[in-house]
Amino acid sequence: MPHVVDGTKVQYIRVPITIPMAKTDWTRELKKGSVQLCIMALLRRERMYGSQIIRELKDVSGGYFDLKEGTLYPALHRMEKRGYLKSEWVQEGDSPPKKFYRLTKEGEAAYSKATAEWERMVSSTSRVLEEAE
Repeated sequence: MPHVVDGTKVQYIRVPITIPMAKTDWTRELKKGSVQLCIMALLRRERMYGSQIIRELKDVSGGYFDLKEGTLYPALHRMEKRGYLKSEWVQEGDSPPKKFYRLTKEGEAAYSKATAEWERMVSSTSRVLEEAE
């Protein structure tokens, strides 16, 4: 719809602006920082194999963490390389062997430090967000 500005007809057009949205960039960045912590939390309870971890993360998180194998396995390998996890192949019955992961003592210590830092970050972020209200 044309408008008149200083005696001149002006046509305004809408230009889309890219802002990180909750389901895209922001979510991806937030998830990236918390996936390892969530995996370690699950493995504190019991040893698990890959697809079991994927299912459990999805179920416990109400679908928020819906990992693909291409996300999970590199994370598991990084944590294993750091000494946080130990893996072993297990044959159960007639089914093919599965690679199970469990948390090590080093992993327990890292989990404790990470959860303390997580709680500090959440608390600090909440204070900033509440201040902005």
